[in-house]
Amino acid sequence: MRLAFQVALLVAAFIPFLLGAMSLFQGAARLLPNELITTELDGQVRFWGIRSMLPFLLAIWIVANLEKAYAVLVIILAATAAGGLARAYAAVEYGAPQPALVGVIAFEIGAVLFIPWYRSVMRQAKKNYS
Repeated sequence: MRLAFQVALLVAAFIPFLLGAMSLFQGAARLLPNELITTELDGQVRFWGIRSMLPFLLAIWIVANLEKAYAVLVIILAATAAGGLARAYAAVEYGAPQPALVGVIAFEIGAVLFIPWYRSVMRQAKKNYS
């Protein structure tokens, strides 16, 4: 169960890493026609692209330091779920997003399910060492 958790966490964290890399390299052109893009907007999209890549790098640390990683894991997952809730709010405010983004929103909010899974993995590890 421990290995499955570690692999699933890395796979789940790799998705925003890829999306972040796309935002970093493509900038706002990934989202809007060039005539609507300003320097400020493009800079923000690229900045947040780098921020989107961070959870994967932290997930590598979490996987390598599983026994002491609970606080970092909760912070990353809570921030991810909050981001999903913010996207859901935008959908309510401005209309339904593309179906793929609905999946992203569900994925982000559902990321909190890693918390009980982590606790289960740690309980099982504690039982195995006792």
